[in-house]
Formats: sequence, structure tokens, C-alpha cells
Amino acid sequence: MLIKCPECNQTVSDKAEVCPHCGIRLIDGNNLTPTPSPLQPVGFACKEREGNETSNLKPKTSNHKTIIAAFIIALIIMAVGYYYYSNAQEQKEQEAYEYAMQSDDEMVMQNYLSKYMDAPREHRDSVNTRLNMLHEEANEWSDALNSGSRGALVKYIEDNPDSPHLAEAKNKIDSLDYVKAEREYKNAAGAPSGIEALKRYITEHPDGRYTINVQGILDELQLKELSPEEKAMAREVCKKFFQAINAKNENKLLQTITETLSSFLNHTNATSSDVVEFMNRLYKPDITNMNWHILDNFKAEKVPNPNGEGHVIKVQFGAEQHIERTDPSKEKLGKFVITAEITPEGKITNFGMKKIKE
Repeated sequence: MLIKCPECNQTVSDKAEVCPHCGIRLIDGNNLTPTPSPLQPVGFACKEREGNETSNLKPKTSNHKTIIAAFIIALIIMAVGYYYYSNAQEQKEQEAYEYAMQSDDEMVMQNYLSKYMDAPREHRDSVNTRLNMLHEEANEWSDALNSGSRGALVKYIEDNPDSPHLAEAKNKIDSLDYVKAEREYKNAAGAPSGIEALKRYITEHPDGRYTINVQGILDELQLKELSPEEKAMAREVCKKFFQAINAKNENKLLQTITETLSSFLNHTNATSSDVVEFMNRLYKPDITNMNWHILDNFKAEKVPNPNGEGHVIKVQFGAEQHIERTDPSKEKLGKFVITAEITPEGKITNFGMKKIKE
């Protein structure tokens, strides 16, 4: 049997429990009449509408809960993200602060102060304090450097032992001490005070930039320093050379010279024969006797060997030639300045003489 739905007024079966058109639940379809009484549809409709509203409210409540839950989760995610971001920023600030406090670069500190305006006050105060200290230290360094004073540089080092300019200050002192030692050495012209100035530099700067140069000068001076024994040997060789001439003894003369002389009376690469010929030329036909005397102004020093390695002994002295001759009108006394170079073995390898005119 077909009946009308009290809600939508559509035809439905009296056996149906739910209206297929509007979804309202039919309480008792068998007892419904196609033409319900005026009161019956009202009660029936209210009951069914009430049930329908209840049914429709359930999904809306569920949606509200889902939205609220999603909102809460979003807040949690945002809070966690902000927490980690905040921690990361604090960590970056801490690292930048530590780097700025360890740095001696003013630019690093200025960058920290500009970038981290919201940093903890104690951090910014510390960086500012260090920056001001560096400014003061920079001024001190500039004053000390421009002064050119060794004392000012020494005081700067004492007052700023951790200064980044420490090495530069020491190098500057090194240079000043070297210039002073070199000047004293040159002004002393070989006097002991000049040598002491060089030794003092090496003592104060054992690893100085100029130590090798100064030590080389001292080594050269030591090599040039003639021992009493060496000076005596050189004098004896020269004495024997002139004694051989006095005796007109060729063999003894050859014992005092090298086989080839680097120079003999301005003749380079002279031979022993040239020396013997010189001796023979001294004895003029009218000369009956000859005596050479070495004066007391004998000077000797070591010099680098100009013809090879090692050193030779360079000598200079005055000599007098006393002559006995048959012609009384001719010269009987000659005065000369003798220069010679003698090998460490005691041989003359360079010989020169210059007559002094009276």
C-alpha cells in the first residue's frame, strides 16, 4: 500500500521505515493513512524533524573538532619551530661573540655590533670595550713606530706583550741595533770598539735578520787578524830575501819566493828567473858591496788570496839600501817602500818596491 510521506509529501510504501526521498524515519508506516489528521503530521513531522536535526548536527560537531585539533597542532609546530630557530639564532650570536672577542680585527667587532643589535647587553659592552682597547693600542703602536726610538719600542713591547704588532716591533728594534752597530764599526776604522759593537749586536740578536751578515764580517776579521807568530814569519821571509840579495846568493833567494809570482815589480806571472835577473841588475860594475836593512815600520795583515782560495799575508815596510862603490860621486844610500804578499807556507808571491825621493 502506498502512502504519502508526512515530510516531503512524496508517495512511499507503507512498509518503508525511511522515506527514500527525504530520509525521514517513518515511525509506523502501517498505521499511517494516506490522509493523516491535521495533528498527526505535526507531531510526526516534529519527531522526525527532531531526529533529522540530531542526525545533521553530529557531522558538524565532528568538523569543528577536526578544525580545532588542526589549529592546535599548527600552533605546536609553530612553537617548536620558533624554539629551534630562536636557539639557532642564540647559538650563532654566541659564536659570533666569541669570535669577536678573540679577534684583533676591528672590522670583525664592528660587524658583530652591526649585525647583532639585540644581543645581550653584556656581550655588546664587552665587544665595545675590546674595540676601544684596540683603538688605544693602535695609537700607542703608531706613536712608538713613528718615534723611531728604540726605547719607545721596548716600552711598547713591555706594555703590550700580546700585541699583534709584537713581531714588527722586535724587527724594528733589530734594524735599529744593526744600523747602530754598523755605524760604530765603520767610524772605528778597525779599532776594537767597532768589533765590540758587532759582537754586541749578535749577543742581543742571536737570531736577528742581520746576524749572518755581521757574523760574516767578524769571521773575515778573525781571518785577517794576524797572530804574532805569523807576523814574525812574514818578517823573517822578507829579511831572508834581502839577505840573499846582499850575499848575491841565487839559491837562497829562490828559497824565499814561489816558482811563479802573481806580480813582481808590476810584471804579472813573473818567474824565478825574473827575480834572479833583478838581483843581478842591482849590482852595477862599480858596486863592491851592498846591504839592505828592513826598518821597524813593518806592517802585516791577512787578506783574501786574489789568485785562489784562502788568505795571504800582505806586508808593507820601509827598507834602506847601503851601497859601497868605487865611484864616490854616485848614490850610496837608497830608501824604499816595500810591499809584498806572502803565502801561509812562507813564500813571497807578490813583490813591489817604490823609491822615496828626498
